[in-house]
Amino acid sequence: MLDFLAFAVSTADIVAGIRIALAAIILICTGFIIFVVMKQSGNSDGTEAFTGGSKPEDTESYYSRNPGARSEARLKVWTYICAGILVLCSIALVIMSAVIR
Repeated sequence: MLDFLAFAVSTADIVAGIRIALAAIILICTGFIIFVVMKQSGNSDGTEAFTGGSKPEDTESYYSRNPGARSEARLKVWTYICAGILVLCSIALVIMSAVIR
């Protein structure tokens, strides 16, 4: 019935495959987080500490800022999702390394 699984696959091979998959997911998430964070604009340009003023964009109307705010919000959500996946995969990899030797 399962002739294609006739070769013996050991538990160590399966664990090694899972570890490789988790490491690959971690690397992909790390690269994606770096890309998304670099794509986001900062909240300030750092000159408020010297001048005490606000940025000119703060005086714009709601409707002129709305499209940019939506895309920034989407980037922030993707950062949180990818960071959560990164944390979960890292914890799983550490647990697998500690438990299965």
